[in-house]
Amino acid sequence: MRIFQIGFNDCGEASIAHLLHKSGVRTLYGPGRYWHLQGHPAVARRNVQRIIARNIDEGRPAIASFEDFQAFCGMEFAQNGWVIENFRHFATLAEEHRDALFILNTCDSDDWLARRIARDDGLYLDDAMQRTGMSRRGVLNLWRDDFHRHHAMVREYFYARPKALFEFDIARHNAKDLARFLRPAARVWPRFYRAAAPLPSARHAA
Repeated sequence: MRIFQIGFNDCGEASIAHLLHKSGVRTLYGPGRYWHLQGHPAVARRNVQRIIARNIDEGRPAIASFEDFQAFCGMEFAQNGWVIENFRHFATLAEEHRDALFILNTCDSDDWLARRIARDDGLYLDDAMQRTGMSRRGVLNLWRDDFHRHHAMVREYFYARPKALFEFDIARHNAKDLARFLRPAARVWPRFYRAAAPLPSARHAA
């Protein structure tokens, strides 16, 4: 049974990946750097997210060649002005893995914006402004709208399959809640969850 984290970055995705990995769940996080360093043959000298995106584009199963892994977190990659966001293909993943469990990690949208503004000392925001040609305010409005739209799409899709989705609010839920949800697929230990550091609200940052 597969596990997919399908929320945005800067919203506890690293904490979820750490919880799974330390609990013994074979987890691919982001481009797969950890497993590359471990010499895993499926990941060596390959960017996991690029391969998944290519698989989807060319009609192959999304996680083809990564069947050795049970959980997939941080399903995106950004570099040199372009962005891969494989978590947006949740419907494809759900159709290919009918018994999979999905984690929509979430939080207050203004708190999420604050984390994104602070990411990489502001370079993440600067890169988005250059890529889109938008002002700071324009990018923040774009991100806010995208955040709510993605959540609405996920909720609508899983409306008929409520047991397959857990909307994990990193401010409201705790690791025990997540562990209970994941129990059909894997036994995880809440003590390994590392909560994201709080940041000031972005309500006045735009």
